Amino acid sequence: MTAPVGPRGLALERREIGEKDVYYRVGPGRLEWSEDPADLAGGSDGQPPDRHLPAPGTLLALVHGLAPPPDATPLPGVRRLALGTAVHVGPDGVTVSRRRPPLPAESGSLLGAVADVLAAAPDDYAIAYGGGLSSAFLAVAALAVGHRPQLVHADLGLPGFRPAPAPLRGLDVRRVPIDVFDLLDHHRAPLGGLTPTLPDVEFPRRLAAALSSAAGRPLASAALLEDLAAAKLSDLDMGYRDWRLLTCEPFHLSGVLPSLREAADLLAQGVVRSDRPDAGVPKDAQPLDGPPPPPPLGRRDLPVMTPQGRVALQTTQQASLSVWKDHLDFLGPLLGRADAGVTERVPRDSLVLPALEPSVLGALEALPPERLGRVSRGLFRNNGPLVAAVARHRVRGLRRASSSFDLRLAAAAYLHRERAKIIDELERESALADMGMIDPGAVAGLLRSGPGRADHALPLLRLLWIDRWLKG
Repeated sequence: MTAPVGPRGLALERREIGEKDVYYRVGPGRLEWSEDPADLAGGSDGQPPDRHLPAPGTLLALVHGLAPPPDATPLPGVRRLALGTAVHVGPDGVTVSRRRPPLPAESGSLLGAVADVLAAAPDDYAIAYGGGLSSAFLAVAALAVGHRPQLVHADLGLPGFRPAPAPLRGLDVRRVPIDVFDLLDHHRAPLGGLTPTLPDVEFPRRLAAALSSAAGRPLASAALLEDLAAAKLSDLDMGYRDWRLLTCEPFHLSGVLPSLREAADLLAQGVVRSDRPDAGVPKDAQPLDGPPPPPPLGRRDLPVMTPQGRVALQTTQQASLSVWKDHLDFLGPLLGRADAGVTERVPRDSLVLPALEPSVLGALEALPPERLGRVSRGLFRNNGPLVAAVARHRVRGLRRASSSFDLRLAAAAYLHRERAKIIDELERESALADMGMIDPGAVAGLLRSGPGRADHALPLLRLLWIDRWLKG
């Protein structure tokens, strides 16, 4: 964030991902701004600032993992300075404009760019090692600059068979036991801020703090590397080899597409087709010559909302998606994914995050889609630079599940263990129920159904954290 003062006035501008949040309010011929939103919350004459709650629809959107628009706050007239936004105060008044942050032109490899970031990192850092592709790539980058960091692996003690993390030659892996239920305890949900802090961000933050404390040194994380070094099938130019689409099934659920034309049409529309004979008229089926289906606003809704809650969620969701689409289109695919990822699930404090460094983003932007993904032997193979670097180091047995899978599994285990206490709490008091947004009985029913409804575990956990924030 910059605020230069000169003959032409003053300007606030957000140029880099991960910068500290800044909030501003524009008035007649004036601009107020602060890094602390409480300064703009309306308190006066020594009184504490007013508390402005997000709209009920916004709270339900958060339950479903949908972030508010990038510049939104619940404070009247107050905006968050979004990436690429500039606010200028000059002789002609206050103007708000947007300019996509430029990225450096990088001619080197992605591995080299990440290695350069690690070379400049604090001495004697450790790497958060989940045993998957991105953290293995980060370890290989460290080896490329002659570093021998300790790899710290979180042993979450979750149910099911969990193989040991893949070993890397020349590096030691230290397994750190973690009490996952303590990390997810909704009674410990943070109570401050303009909007509730969700477990999607707080869980990895607490996990990183525990790993850093166990290692006794700063922690480097591969967060977002795998997401950013990825292509979509629709980005690839198949050229004369476009027949390979017929061997690849990433965009239909079952059956075989009879012709290349149908495959290409489905790919262009970005929809899913199902040929299940027992499905009647499938929700996800769409005639090839018709328009794409509307957004599935209700398909994944948590089935605990009242009719009033469903209307509030749908209204908020439609408005929010429109703003996010405009913001992401403005930033472009790479910066858009990075900005959304930081907003939704990446803690920014006390971590070395190579994926967010301008030099690494520049190296990623220089990669054509064909270097990131390709169709081979009936599969769409992604993350090409990461896979190649790890393969050259002969790393075997990488974990395929994502970190978000761990969070969902941990949420299901926590809710199953604590369900009796949680049901008792909700029957006594629920802020979202008092707003008329949810039915506590329906929540209790989902909790009693146990692991069989694990698909709803993370939204239910978010609901508990938000309810706790409202009561706090």
